Amino acid sequence: MLKRPVENRNGLIVPPGPKGRERGAILITMAMSAIALVGILGLAVDVGRMFIAKNETQAFCDSAALAGALVLDGTSVGIAAAKTAVANSTNHWNLDTSSVTSPTVTFATSLAGPWDTNPSPATGYIYVKVSSTVPLSLYFLPIVASQTTQNVIATATAGQITITSFPEGLSPYTAVSTITTGPDFGLVIGQSYDIQWPTYNGSTFLSQPCTGDSPASKNAVIANWGSSNSGYWGATSNSVIEHEIVDLNAQTTPVAVGDNIFPVLTNGQKQSQASYLDERVNQDVNLTDNTVGDPTTSNTYYGDNHNGRRLLPVPIVDPLDPTHTKVLGFGQFLLLSNGKSDYYKKNTNGNDPFCAIYAGNYLIGGTGSGAGGGTTGAMRVKLVQ
Repeated sequence: MLKRPVENRNGLIVPPGPKGRERGAILITMAMSAIALVGILGLAVDVGRMFIAKNETQAFCDSAALAGALVLDGTSVGIAAAKTAVANSTNHWNLDTSSVTSPTVTFATSLAGPWDTNPSPATGYIYVKVSSTVPLSLYFLPIVASQTTQNVIATATAGQITITSFPEGLSPYTAVSTITTGPDFGLVIGQSYDIQWPTYNGSTFLSQPCTGDSPASKNAVIANWGSSNSGYWGATSNSVIEHEIVDLNAQTTPVAVGDNIFPVLTNGQKQSQASYLDERVNQDVNLTDNTVGDPTTSNTYYGDNHNGRRLLPVPIVDPLDPTHTKVLGFGQFLLLSNGKSDYYKKNTNGNDPFCAIYAGNYLIGGTGSGAGGGTTGAMRVKLVQ
């Protein structure tokens, strides 16, 4: 039987229809929409958490790779130190609540590989790759899919990159060599060299030069610097010089391999600056050890307890003629200490040299000699991938 139209409370005529069926269709539609909304919500929340976890694990890998590359020194000791540095990285993931466990650490001599977990010998291994996989628990997606976790993968590579120029960061002294082949330019780790030469009176040095300098270096200084220069370069203002020595942040001119540094050499001795060398020395925690560690067995320059403040980076130069002094490269030198606070001020006068012990290549930010050295004797650590 056909149903008649009915009149509602407003006097409108409502045609008859299958109300029960309509209600059922609406319920089904709402249920399906709810499932879709949950799925979209789960996708938004869980994918967002994946991005956060990716950023956190990437930050771990980045910092760990940098820390590992900073202690590589071309020895098995350096490899072990790099692994320890990675393991000690303090970056966390899972909203900074979980440690990154069991990262993979590999090493190479070039970006092209091959990559090795324990290279032996470790000579020339200057790259560290850190890879990590963390299992992220999913909250919403399991409602519409069977997957309950998602592995988040991150990787980073850092290496020791050769530096050919310094716009800033060098101290205002030089070391002299007539050997042009890097990275050591004929200097011997552990030997004492002049970073400021003694006064030359036209016929002889008024004090003996440091013991490590070769006859060729002495002759080059005599012939081309004479009584005018002692190897000091940079500013003449005492306040600026203090920052050049203590903070390494007041360099007055850029210095690059191949430059003629003669125009910025300054005349005479700088004995008044001895107190600034002592000031830098006394910022270290090791004031007793004046020896440099064997680079084949240790990734530290000297002693077991130090912070590197006694290490001073300088250009290594070759006085070619009376108007040309060529920058060959760079090196790092250990400042001497008498266990007190006044070695250079007490043990030198206006005619004396400033001696320091050659500690090897200059790795910016590190207290080791680095693993490569390239051809210039100076490196910095940076992320390369």
